Amino acid sequence: MNLKNLFGHLKTITKHKWVVFKLSIKAGIPIRGMLHDLSKYSIEEFCESVKYYQGGKRSPIQKAKEEKGYSLAWLHHKGRNKHHLEYWYDASLKEQPIMPFKYAEEMICDKLAARHSLSGKKLEKRI
Repeated sequence: MNLKNLFGHLKTITKHKWVVFKLSIKAGIPIRGMLHDLSKYSIEEFCESVKYYQGGKRSPIQKAKEEKGYSLAWLHHKGRNKHHLEYWYDASLKEQPIMPFKYAEEMICDKLAARHSLSGKKLEKRI
């Protein structure tokens, strides 16, 4: 395991969690912000993400999908984190369940933080 990738990925996901937490406080869901993406530190997600680490500018999940056609980290992640639409989708159901509002709020915080983390662009102060 490459130490540069290990520490780089650890820094990237921790920074992302911090930005989500700050946004979740503003959204009034601080507990969701604290619990956000804890599965990224699990062996199943962390190891694959370190292997395919992209310097913090692109998701390692995308690189894994390009090389292998799938990502075990993503399959693990989306099945355990209710702020992802994929968690709620079941192809075998005629009617799909609706994501509860608190997870939709977390999803918005997550998307804003991901844009900030991967692009390096600053979030507007009024958010």
